[in-house]
Amino acid sequence: MNKIVTTLIVIVFSILSVQVHAQDAVKTGAKGGLNFATMSDGYDTRTGFVIGGFAKFGIPDSPLSIQPEVMYSQQGGKLDNNEIRIDYLQVPVLFKFAMSQGGTVEPNLFAGPYAGLRILAEQEGGAGGLFGGSTNIENQTEQVDYGLSFGGGVDIEVGNSIFTMDARYNFGLANAFTDRDGKHRVFAITFGISLPSSNN
Repeated sequence: MNKIVTTLIVIVFSILSVQVHAQDAVKTGAKGGLNFATMSDGYDTRTGFVIGGFAKFGIPDSPLSIQPEVMYSQQGGKLDNNEIRIDYLQVPVLFKFAMSQGGTVEPNLFAGPYAGLRILAEQEGGAGGLFGGSTNIENQTEQVDYGLSFGGGVDIEVGNSIFTMDARYNFGLANAFTDRDGKHRVFAITFGISLPSSNN
């Protein structure tokens, strides 16, 4: 599983290396939003945030682009009055298809793999934890998560910048726990803005 994370990171930096040769086709920026996270096997929803950065690499004369991201993603779920919090440093690599081109508003569809490295794992509720607070459960969770991300959004060009909005569903393929079933299922809504291009 560590090879999956390494592979995605290599892909991201390989894509970033072409920016020197195609700066006019590249947009970088920041984005953030809300996660509505649950898990397979009967978990209720935990609401958290997702925040990070992206780089969008356009393919000349094509409706396709590639968008790697680096995101901090709060995930987990609720079960039997306990809230499970598992947060990741997540690296999606999205392949985007523009449904229309040439205008200031560009709706799109996207899909791609993601991998995540666990940053935090804790449980709140029941016994344990100072004053009935949180209990560290890192020894009960896997360090690496991976899965598929797909959804749709819209890019809106305003001057030299692009405002982005998207809705996506992250379908976890890895078991989050070492001792029981539970794969991540996350619906996310994000908003972002690209940095102005230095060439414009």
